[in-house]
Amino acid sequence: MRKTLPLAAVLLALGGAGSAHAACQADGLLVFPAPGAVVPTNVQFILEGVGAEQSRIAELAGTDAIALTAPGEDAVQVRAERGWVSQEKRIAVRLKPKKPLKPDTEYTLQLGAAFAQVPVLNDALGDNSLRWTTGPHPDKAAPKFRTRPSVAEGFYFQDKEGGLTRLLKLRSTVEDKSPVYLLITMQRVSGSQVKQVYPVPLDGGELKVGHDGCSGTFGFDDGRAYRLNFELFDAAGNRSAEKGKLDLTAPRKLGP
Repeated sequence: MRKTLPLAAVLLALGGAGSAHAACQADGLLVFPAPGAVVPTNVQFILEGVGAEQSRIAELAGTDAIALTAPGEDAVQVRAERGWVSQEKRIAVRLKPKKPLKPDTEYTLQLGAAFAQVPVLNDALGDNSLRWTTGPHPDKAAPKFRTRPSVAEGFYFQDKEGGLTRLLKLRSTVEDKSPVYLLITMQRVSGSQVKQVYPVPLDGGELKVGHDGCSGTFGFDDGRAYRLNFELFDAAGNRSAEKGKLDLTAPRKLGP
């Protein structure tokens, strides 16, 4: 039996110690898998435009003007396919290389001169580059849930300028050789029938659903009940046969 999970008990009163949750994520790019990761030779990518970069990413959809390059290797052309649009100023396209990559090779994603000064917001390499190293093999096995997503905690914060942060942190563990993401479909249990659909990477057993004062993956209405449906994918595009559902209550303001 599914349970609706009220978050009043875990809502944090975010003051100075919680300011990191209230800060807006700057305009720029997010990439899955994150730069620096080891990826399978049949990897696919998700490229997000955050804030002002939405329109630039939208223009890539349907083109093959992107390439993956490696020293001493021919460039691999990449097809940008239409993906998803969040209600909170993000857009994502799927990037599919037109042929498998070489094993044990470092590749760099070349987006073109228009993106030269655009920051990569989840760059773990420290040089604002889009680089990955391939492993020895393709990944042909679908991911599996070890533990299905559950709510860990929720955050609600309103800054002095009126920017509102509402985030839910979910936890889950997955068995797979590659980085994974969850494609989430979220809908109000009652009232509005609008469905929000967006991919969220699983990072260190956690995923965050919601928005800060500027952008985000999903929009919540204060204290409303939502139903989330999950599909699980890995970085090679393999989809799990397992699906999950979770009912929850959006973070809300406590007190006056």
